[in-house]
Amino acid sequence: MDRTYSPINSLLEQAAHIVRRKKETTGTLEPTEGYKRGQIKELIEFANSKDLWISLSNLNVEFLSKGGENEVYTGDKDDIVVKLNNFEYAGDDLENFFIRIAAHNKFFGNVPYQMIGFAYNSQQEFCAVLVQPYILAEREATEDEIATYMQALGFEMDYYDEYHNSDYEVFDAVPNNVLYGIDGDLYFIDTQIRLRS
Repeated sequence: MDRTYSPINSLLEQAAHIVRRKKETTGTLEPTEGYKRGQIKELIEFANSKDLWISLSNLNVEFLSKGGENEVYTGDKDDIVVKLNNFEYAGDDLENFFIRIAAHNKFFGNVPYQMIGFAYNSQQEFCAVLVQPYILAEREATEDEIATYMQALGFEMDYYDEYHNSDYEVFDAVPNNVLYGIDGDLYFIDTQIRLRS
């Protein structure tokens, strides 16, 4: 099964379901910091039972950079970007990660995330392995281009890098996270998204 290019990213949906189920069964019996530990344990068991471990050496990729939550690799003649996401920005509940990925794919479908499995990063942190298309960029997008694009999607600007609509907040929408492609389109490759409270 080619999990990377499946038309329906069922792995992402299955993992999100496991995380939600763990949260629902835990309820209010456990402090919120315990949610994440339990959710990670469930995902590790899921990865073991379904053989969902990814070996970077089998992907033929090379290290590109490291950020707060992602180790980034590129390869396959630069057709893809592989991100090992350590769930750091999900806070104490991994459901936030899955909400963010689903919202990203909804709003920025020209550079979607596909979840292909799990791995441990160079710091031995448990990670989701995400794949995105490699974007041939002419340059970084400007703040004005980002604002115009977000407004066309129905978002209002809160700050130069933060936007909201009735359901979501998008932040960290800065030029180095949004590329101006050689085709003239904008590609939001690494913004943060959360539900509005």
